[in-house]
Amino acid sequence: MKLRLMTLVLAAGAAGLVAAGPVDEARQYLRGGAGVAANLPKAFSIFSTAAKAGDPLAAYYLGMMYRNGMAVARDTKAAAHWLQFAASRQMPAAMFALANLYLSGDGVKRDEQAARRLIEKAADLEYPEAVMAMAIGLRDGSMGFDRNEALSETQMRFANRALAQRTSGM
Repeated sequence: MKLRLMTLVLAAGAAGLVAAGPVDEARQYLRGGAGVAANLPKAFSIFSTAAKAGDPLAAYYLGMMYRNGMAVARDTKAAAHWLQFAASRQMPAAMFALANLYLSGDGVKRDEQAARRLIEKAADLEYPEAVMAMAIGLRDGSMGFDRNEALSETQMRFANRALAQRTSGM
């Protein structure tokens, strides 16, 4: 009996019938494809439930949906709230997105130093976009960074390699 049940579960999984975790399910509705039609309101609902239950990845996606007005009115204060939740749980993508809100003053008080701290944390976690932003800050002397062209070049090379690896599927 156990062998039949296991075979049924494995067959259902191979056929795509076993539900993935809530974030994976919501991402399918967010993007569509693989036999699932895009459904932004459904994705938003699932991300919202999972974020409120404490899932930092769901909080990141929820924050981005608020930031971009996807299935909900654009609300940068709500975006900042959920991105802060995810960033405080060591999610570098959320740190970077929140840093951009601080740089623009969108939904939060403009604060270059807070943005710099978040970019540095995300760069320390080797998030390529943050490394690139840090390199630009070092090159230009912006975001409170002292100009340092040599360090900027090193950071830029690292970011370019990391981005190339990401796009090549490695």
